[in-house]
Amino acid sequence: MQARFVLFLALPVLGCRDASPSTDVVVPTGELTVLTYNVAGLPQGISSSDPERNIPQISPLLNGFDLVLVQEDFWYHQELVAQVQHPHRSEPWTDDPAQDGMGDGLNRFSQLAFGELERVPWYSCHGRLECASDCLATKGWSYARHTLDEGVEVDVYNLHKEAGSCPEDVEIRANAAEHLVEAIAARSEGRAVIVAGDFNLKVDRPGDGDSLRRIVEGAGLTDACEAVACGDQRIDMIMVRGSDDLELEVLSWWLPEEFVDAETGEALSDHLPVAASLRYGPR
Repeated sequence: MQARFVLFLALPVLGCRDASPSTDVVVPTGELTVLTYNVAGLPQGISSSDPERNIPQISPLLNGFDLVLVQEDFWYHQELVAQVQHPHRSEPWTDDPAQDGMGDGLNRFSQLAFGELERVPWYSCHGRLECASDCLATKGWSYARHTLDEGVEVDVYNLHKEAGSCPEDVEIRANAAEHLVEAIAARSEGRAVIVAGDFNLKVDRPGDGDSLRRIVEGAGLTDACEAVACGDQRIDMIMVRGSDDLELEVLSWWLPEEFVDAETGEALSDHLPVAASLRYGPR
């Protein structure tokens, strides 16, 4: 197992606002659509999808959502953002990815202004040419505070957990779940939260169910799928938590059907996109 040191990268983002919380703010009511999508952006021939053909088709489809959190945005970032209209976007980990330095692949496109972005790798990884080859990327999570309305904020986490079914992978996912709960407590105590991404947790795989429960219960989150009884447990998830002053209600959860090839009708990634509609307002 290769150890990986925790790294904080403060990257510039467009349209940042002061993230200091306000007092005596009247919380307005509004709605927000969220999309999480693993876009399979490894190089052509290595990706299990067809990124050279598919990612340019994904780009304009992202505009249908207020907040987009993507994973595996490695080699084709410029193609992915080419038709994106969101005014607030994260800068990629690197403009020149390489197999020994492709970054975390975590990016976000938002109608909501957000503050400084943190990127934090998991504490460890396992496998380069085996067990899902997780050590080829710097998987982890990113965090930023988004402004819903004047003085009303939500902390948004985008993550990509260790894959693979080797015993070492299961152990890393369990420990990473604990670390994620601790990170959310440190940054977002008493605050509303959205946590989304590729969790790589399969409830029927030994150990993964416990890791998922640790995240949900430890951070006080609600799985958007379970909130509306969608009956479709997936490894790509959107979770939410309100605060004492701000309620986050899940209105709907769905798998957007438009993310298919225009000619063949085939899915544009080896993951299906997952979306949720949220209502925010005073508690």
